[in-house]
Amino acid sequence: MKTIPLLSGLVISLLLWSPAVQAQGLEPNNLIYRELAAQGRMTTGEIEIVYGVPCVEVMLEAGESIKALVASLPSLKQKALLAQDRIALINKTHYLLTVHGPGNMSTDKDKMFVPLDFAIEPEILPGFLEAAAKHEKYILIDRRQQYLGLYEWGELKHCFPISSGARNSTPLRAFVVHGMDQIHFSRKYDMAPMDHALNIGGDYFIHEGIVPGFPASHGCVRIFPLHARFLFYEWGKVGIPGKIIG
Repeated sequence: MKTIPLLSGLVISLLLWSPAVQAQGLEPNNLIYRELAAQGRMTTGEIEIVYGVPCVEVMLEAGESIKALVASLPSLKQKALLAQDRIALINKTHYLLTVHGPGNMSTDKDKMFVPLDFAIEPEILPGFLEAAAKHEKYILIDRRQQYLGLYEWGELKHCFPISSGARNSTPLRAFVVHGMDQIHFSRKYDMAPMDHALNIGGDYFIHEGIVPGFPASHGCVRIFPLHARFLFYEWGKVGIPGKIIG
């Protein structure tokens, strides 16, 4: 048996073989839990451990976004930027996407995990990567988990959701950033836009695009536009090494 204390004083007992515990009837004192319960948002009331963080699953309505969800909860509104980014990160999405919304700002993902303790950092990628320790900058792409990590001298500095190739079409291998192209179009797939692209060998690029929360590309690694522009303009450069694992 393992117990997990939350900052509010709520203690949850978890069997080692079970990632969730039924919270109904336990009268949780966690403020975030109580606010979500008052809005009737929770799908089951179970508290689940997601990347080391106790969370509950909630339902978003059509037209809502993570940003709107955060704004609706007083306890999260006080730390809106942190809450938006953290919820988006652990759900492999972006806080501005609206459920069944118009255009490229839409998502079909209407169920989200919401952390009950924002003091606990999610454990998604290694905080220190030995293979990156001798490099000023290093890119780790985890195909299985669908995340990309940016490392500096081995320390994880940024973690972004990705969408890699469907049917494992993104190869597992070491790479180097060979070139960077602000405006780029695919030569293989009907001139599809691949802006803010970093070439990591052959026809494979890290570039901005649609990130649905699962592998969906032809083989490139898509990241959200804001993340791609940070990587392109502020962090990335030709010659950075990296590796795709899975």
